[in-house]
Amino acid sequence: MKKNVITFAASAALAMLMLSSCATINSGAALTEKGPIGQKVGEAQSSYFLGLWSSKGEQNNIKQAAENGGIKKVTQVEYIDQSVFFGLFIKHTTRVYGE
Repeated sequence: MKKNVITFAASAALAMLMLSSCATINSGAALTEKGPIGQKVGEAQSSYFLGLWSSKGEQNNIKQAAENGGIKKVTQVEYIDQSVFFGLFIKHTTRVYGE
């Protein structure tokens, strides 16, 4: 009985560790020194598996994010990476702000 409880607790702890994810937000420097961030927001996303394969290739860039948001003048860029399963699956988002 005690062995089953320890095995279950260890399995539950391992499952929680494997299913947890980390998110880091790396804000790019503003492209303009003064002025507002901008009212429009555009995003481009791609997913990577094992760091080798991307769901959308090189479609995750500033230009694509600006087009998706209808932005002609980019004032700030933000990169957001979300890693799952110790980096086996990574979701990369480029977010731009502007007018």
